[in-house]
Amino acid sequence: MLRKTAIFICLFCVFCIVNAQNLIESIDLVQTEDNIINIYQNDDTGEIFRHYSNRIDPSILDLGVARDLLAENVQEGIIWEKGKKIPFSKGEHFLATNNDFILTVKDFWDIEKEDFIKEVRRYSIIHRSLLESEEKLQISKDHEIIMLKNGNFIISNYSENYGTEFKIYSNKMKLLETYNPFMLGFRNIQFAENNNILIVVIYPTKTHQSNKLKMLFINTKNGYVLREKEIYNNFSTKKIFAINDLFILYGAGWVNAFTTDGKLKWDRTFDNPVSIFDGDQGKFIYVVTVEKIYCLKKKNGSIKWSKKISKYYELNLGKMLEDVVNIDVIPLGIYSLYNGAEIGVIIGQKKGTIGRSNLKHKIILFRLDKKGELLGQIDLATKSEIVKLISINGTFKVITDNFVKTYSR
Repeated sequence: MLRKTAIFICLFCVFCIVNAQNLIESIDLVQTEDNIINIYQNDDTGEIFRHYSNRIDPSILDLGVARDLLAENVQEGIIWEKGKKIPFSKGEHFLATNNDFILTVKDFWDIEKEDFIKEVRRYSIIHRSLLESEEKLQISKDHEIIMLKNGNFIISNYSENYGTEFKIYSNKMKLLETYNPFMLGFRNIQFAENNNILIVVIYPTKTHQSNKLKMLFINTKNGYVLREKEIYNNFSTKKIFAINDLFILYGAGWVNAFTTDGKLKWDRTFDNPVSIFDGDQGKFIYVVTVEKIYCLKKKNGSIKWSKKISKYYELNLGKMLEDVVNIDVIPLGIYSLYNGAEIGVIIGQKKGTIGRSNLKHKIILFRLDKKGELLGQIDLATKSEIVKLISINGTFKVITDNFVKTYSR
């Protein structure tokens, strides 16, 4: 009897362990016919809202109506997680958001300048309602706005044409500082923020004789430049982001880590990095290339482990399919799940033109432990859909164009 009981308990424990590794799926947000553009989350409350714009009748587009005139009639707004919908006025477009307020913009005709200008509006968020503030700001039509964590924001005139300056405004829409990094302007500019320090990486125009790019370290509270640094411009792509006390610059074949005081911490070469992500508890950085996943130690850039993507990906393909179908592996990103206890690698699969098969274009999430060993996989969406992951309190939300799903252990 005791032996049977022991066997039963062992089997029950095994069942619990196996069952605990399965992800439980539930739909949190209501579906809508509106075209969802962006997903945002309140860092303080964990609540999610979605920015949407209404669909445009294809027959209108066929009439050849000018894009600027068409934009005046587009209706945008936000949908809160519980379904409450707040529309903007027609022609008013979403710009950026902070936990406490939202910035929008609307085009107006300036009689004196005989040209369109942008008017930026500020809305406070109180109990899922938007209260419009008295502060308004007029900027040029081609300028871009980048929100900072403290509510201040950047206005940059960088576009496809050459940029000449950028500005930092307070969250009350007051100008703090104006910056002119190069006399002849710049062709590209990247921003990253970390612990109230903003790093700005500026690439000079082709007419500028210098082969170096500038790095400005700026206090996000008052806009003052803390330090300035020049480094050799050897990046074929220009991307930058911040993790804890480091700023990471990377491009095709390069990953460089700088400290907040502008010193080079370490550098490492890869084959075309696709995605870089901060790992569990800030100790590791994950790099995804077209062939491998690397886990780096953040303190010195050394490789802790590396795995071939095909090791996970081939589990989803039958041998017969491999003989008749060309499969392209597309690494789409890497995420930290469950507070860093596991990581997730999102991979897209693309069917080739050879042979006949029912294999669909898919986006798959592979769940790995800290050592890179496979725990399981989930089909997230078809390849035509956009996927974004948000990790919250031991669960994570998968967001696509059509739905938001929550997964837990």
